[in-house]
Amino acid sequence: MISTVKKLFIFLLISSIFACSPKAVKKSDNPGDLYVEGINFMKAKKYDKAIENFSRIRENFPFDPISFIATVKLGDVYFERKEYVLASGVYEDFLNAHPDDENVPYVLKRLGDCYEKLSLPFDRDQAYTLKALDRYTFLKNRFPSSSYTKEGEKRIEVLEQKLADRELSIGEFYFNTYRYNAAIIRLEYFLKKYPKAQGQDKALYYLSLSYQEMGDLQKSDFYFERLRSEYPKSPLLRGGVRERKTLRLATADTPLYAQETIKKRDIPLNPQVAAPTKKGEKEDKLTFFDESKPIDIVSDTMEGFDKEKYVVFKGNVVARQEDLFIFSDTIEAQMNENTNEIEKAHAKGNVKIIKNERTATCNEAIFDNGKGEIILKGNVVVYTDRDRLTGEVVRYLVKEDRVIVEGEKPKRARITITPK
Repeated sequence: MISTVKKLFIFLLISSIFACSPKAVKKSDNPGDLYVEGINFMKAKKYDKAIENFSRIRENFPFDPISFIATVKLGDVYFERKEYVLASGVYEDFLNAHPDDENVPYVLKRLGDCYEKLSLPFDRDQAYTLKALDRYTFLKNRFPSSSYTKEGEKRIEVLEQKLADRELSIGEFYFNTYRYNAAIIRLEYFLKKYPKAQGQDKALYYLSLSYQEMGDLQKSDFYFERLRSEYPKSPLLRGGVRERKTLRLATADTPLYAQETIKKRDIPLNPQVAAPTKKGEKEDKLTFFDESKPIDIVSDTMEGFDKEKYVVFKGNVVARQEDLFIFSDTIEAQMNENTNEIEKAHAKGNVKIIKNERTATCNEAIFDNGKGEIILKGNVVVYTDRDRLTGEVVRYLVKEDRVIVEGEKPKRARITITPK
């Protein structure tokens, strides 16, 4: 009889022989069968099993032609599962390994789709947007006659509009935060880079306003004229045009009559608001005007009432006297009945007055020539260099060269002086 030890030895020997012998290929391990089965799993939305089948084909049959198609389908499964990072990784691997395969146009289109899906809103990082554009553009240039190219071209337009919207929003943001130079750079880049994108009228509008803020009225006029001629139906025109009215006012040395000329976008006036500064006398911090020079006023609309000697400027009003700028929603000018000189001017809404290092903001400002005073009302803030004055009403008496600051009970008047 064979001993127990010998029986155990024989059993182990036989087991090791069978363990080392090659496995019989199962029918389900055939690459063709695995592929068909994977497709059926995809249709049934059994994505995990589909991924398993296509992955087995790639790993076990890398040189079989069906492996190429299985790789593409593996990317498709990840795409269907909205796992766009994994899908793009598979597609990129395929493109690098098989750059001349007949499936390349489809893969490029799918890569563009993946990156577009991953693209963030236009106010955030646009790295994926640029990747999508790169793949769609590659498809367009290399395979111009492919059916996928037409779809890619449509996506290129959408993505370029997205990038254009980003540039436009940044330019608008810079304008709203008073960084006019930066706004101009962005908006002019927008016009040059994306000439077919939507928002051209808005770019022209903010460029016109930005150059106004910078004191370059020639460039401001140029962009406004483009806006008016190229986009006459734009709501930014507000149903009117920015007009210029020239009033040559009477002085002590001229007859008491006024000659009027209506032009576009310019309104030179000659107000008598502030008393002239004596030689050797320092100009007061709140003295804004030089009575010897005209003021140029630009607005969306202008309406004059000859009998009442009254002129109203409305919409993005900008009044300029050399280095002095006054911005407001409206300016109403009252003329003296006898001399036709400006007697009183009233700026309302988002008033901002800038002259050299001095800036004043308030809700409204009244320039009264008859009384010889300037009154700033409503949330008044006056900056001079680093000094800051605040109050609800700031009254400057020109003849007395005196400033009166008034505050409400909850909002006391305050001045902050920074030592130099």
